[in-house]
Amino acid sequence: MRRRVIVVAGATLAAAIVVLAALLGISIASDGEVSVLIWTLGSDRLAGLAVIAAFASLALGLCLTPVSRSLLLLLLPARLVAVTATCIAGSAWFLTSGATVVQLVSAGCETGYVVEEEAFLLAGWGTVYRTDGVLVTAVERTGGDDGYRPFEDGAYAVVDDGDSLRVWYTFNFDYSAAPVATDRDPDFTLPKLTDRSVSCGVTTGTRTPLLIRSTASPFAIDEARAGLEEMVVASLAAAVGPVHTATGDPIDPNELAAVQSACGENDARLGIAIEFTTADNAASLAQILQTWDTAGYSSDRAIQEDIRYSDILPIERMSIRDSTTIDGLIHMQITTQCSEPR
Repeated sequence: MRRRVIVVAGATLAAAIVVLAALLGISIASDGEVSVLIWTLGSDRLAGLAVIAAFASLALGLCLTPVSRSLLLLLLPARLVAVTATCIAGSAWFLTSGATVVQLVSAGCETGYVVEEEAFLLAGWGTVYRTDGVLVTAVERTGGDDGYRPFEDGAYAVVDDGDSLRVWYTFNFDYSAAPVATDRDPDFTLPKLTDRSVSCGVTTGTRTPLLIRSTASPFAIDEARAGLEEMVVASLAAAVGPVHTATGDPIDPNELAAVQSACGENDARLGIAIEFTTADNAASLAQILQTWDTAGYSSDRAIQEDIRYSDILPIERMSIRDSTTIDGLIHMQITTQCSEPR
């Protein structure tokens, strides 16, 4: 039995080396332009799996190979190194996992391009690949705020101009899931691929809009201001312990000033951004969200961000994020409905 396990470990080690050599050969032959993409596993992820398999096979072989007592002391450090390397490689692979791959769709048809997106902490990024079987070539880079993955979310638009594909996408999560505007310059343009057959009837996975607003302004600006002040006071009152700024100064909600911006043709909305710390940020976040729930606001969640919204109450949207592990603060943004200045 031990001999069979050692043989399997040796075969796995050899296969891992072959995979690594193949990936390296593809990269060298194409000057780094071509890589491999199988499902959501790109060349870097496949290489990581091969390294894990190689170290694990080596560790298993070293542990099962019988040696004399005199050689055991020499073999123990090698076993320890192999096991440690396996654990480190495995941990790194799982900690950096989570890539998503979606087809880039135009008018319900595949385009021959896919988008791989990744996120880590507050950063989001992606790569647009031209596909040729399992071989892919990077042609564009994308980004997303706060770990947002717009193409996975279906928050993009593609216009076929005959010879090219113009692409627009949303950099930030839009809780309303409004269609992506195409009345500006495209975020990037791709050559249309005509040398392949494509499948149609493909969906982008676009979300259904979360709310539908009336075009009429239901609130006067003074009513919106009163609603904003009420929810700011209620939110800070719901926090655990005293509320302070990043510099340690106490926050008086009555001294916070809202910023007014234009919306619609002649209307305006108010917004305020607050950064604060409390005695227990996690508990404060939960109690603040409960306050908004009690006030009748609907809930939603983006990546690392909680949202409360309404189309009938004074506040259109409140977003809040606990970034204690980064800067020790809670970040909250509140925006009122587009209101009439009557």
